[in-house]
Amino acid sequence: MKTYIHYFTFFLFLTACSAQSPVYDISEPTRGKPQGAYYKDVSGVLDGYDGTYLYSNGNTSLKFVLKKKIKSYGYYYTDLIVGEFQFIKDGVEKGNTLANINVNYTDEEINHRITGNRIIIGTQLGCPSCSPTEKRLRLSFVDNKSPNIAGLDIRKTTVNGVDALRVKIFWDGFIIRKEGDPAPTPASIHTGEYLMIKQ
Repeated sequence: MKTYIHYFTFFLFLTACSAQSPVYDISEPTRGKPQGAYYKDVSGVLDGYDGTYLYSNGNTSLKFVLKKKIKSYGYYYTDLIVGEFQFIKDGVEKGNTLANINVNYTDEEINHRITGNRIIIGTQLGCPSCSPTEKRLRLSFVDNKSPNIAGLDIRKTTVNGVDALRVKIFWDGFIIRKEGDPAPTPASIHTGEYLMIKQ
């Protein structure tokens, strides 16, 4: 009788595995794919970004804490990088969301300040010094002090043998406001390139 129970349990396990959502590589476009599909980091492109990275220049600093999330749920399941930040300008803290890095949101892609998994290859989208096969990430960043939405292009590098990121911040868009509404608060972090050393 135990043998039949084991076979039955094994059969149920196999049936459950085969009924799961389809799996696609994160580099594939999402257009036309079914809701609930899983975009998996099949090649490990998102590996190696976890950690705390710091840019500093006098009494101004920008800190990112990044984490890889597996099978995060939204419209699709997806592997992605999430993050939070701290920005200090002229010794005054302008923004700090670092305490939220360990919060497990239902939809992490919307709730974390830094999110994404778009892979950029070679020199495309403004990296003339990149090698033809080099892979970078494009993430989104929402400033917590304003409705500004920024893009982040992140490139791995090393500085004196220490892992680092070259981060290019560019403003990507704004939350829509109605005519007559007050002007949005300006972004606290300036666009440009930041060399961030892993701590």
